[in-house]
Amino acid sequence: MLIREKLAARKDMSVAEASIADYLLAHGRDLARYSTRDLSDATYTSPATVVRLCKKLGFSGFNEFKEKLLAEHHYLEQRADEVDANFPFTKEDTGMRTANRIAQLHAQTIEDTMSLLRYRDLQKATRLLDRCHRVQVLSFGTALNQAESFREKMLKIGRRVSLSSNLNYQLYEANCLTPDDLAILISYSGETEKILTVAEICRGRHVPILALTSYGENSLTALADCKLTLSTRERLFENTADFSTHVSVNLLLDILYSSVFLLDYDGNYRRKLAFTRQLESGRHSDSPLIMPTPTDVDGSVPQGRTGPEAAR
Repeated sequence: MLIREKLAARKDMSVAEASIADYLLAHGRDLARYSTRDLSDATYTSPATVVRLCKKLGFSGFNEFKEKLLAEHHYLEQRADEVDANFPFTKEDTGMRTANRIAQLHAQTIEDTMSLLRYRDLQKATRLLDRCHRVQVLSFGTALNQAESFREKMLKIGRRVSLSSNLNYQLYEANCLTPDDLAILISYSGETEKILTVAEICRGRHVPILALTSYGENSLTALADCKLTLSTRERLFENTADFSTHVSVNLLLDILYSSVFLLDYDGNYRRKLAFTRQLESGRHSDSPLIMPTPTDVDGSVPQGRTGPEAAR
């Protein structure tokens, strides 16, 4: 949940705390020049009340609260001129204009997701994936469709990844995990009741949790060992489709797969090539653009090719 949403909810706030929350919702962008005393004077409250509200919202004190709220405002307002992720096209748009706006939305979602990705978090997520015996992907939304592609890629390099679209089975599957496994939990809101139940089960069984969830603090983040942040531009319900969320989930899962691939680049390429030749031998095309080149035949990574071209 975003800080501004917590302020607006006014949960368990006293009258004085609620008045501070109202002031922050109206003037939060100006908080950089405020001290605890300045805010208390502006709201006719006491510095102790300001600090108490900050702690009630989950922060150590006013300084941490100020830093996080200003960062949130910056994130939400830095791309005000972009395509609206909730309504990227209107009923007046033509087919080609809509196509261009969807393409622009995909591009800005990728840029936004990358701006939220931290080196330390990616390194930790990669270590969790590398050390685990198997990966269980758990989600109660359409993110499972994106996870299917991630599962296929990982299986082709010999990594065990499981998922189930049966929501009830997921609860049982969580109960079968061990501390040697890894649970990847995908939830945009981070507040879905069943996904939190799964997270609690994993915590109770000491199963590491990698969460893919929205910007800001939420209940899932609090339970996770590592978090990768999804682009957070869409409302939960009032939108034409979950375009942006799906692009962001796909990108992060592709990045996770690529990070694992890099751990043993040559070995993973050989495994992937061997598996696909054995199990997909019926695939064929007359197009020279997509059939193997002679340098691919021996299973070695072609020299002079780097990036995605070398791992296809």
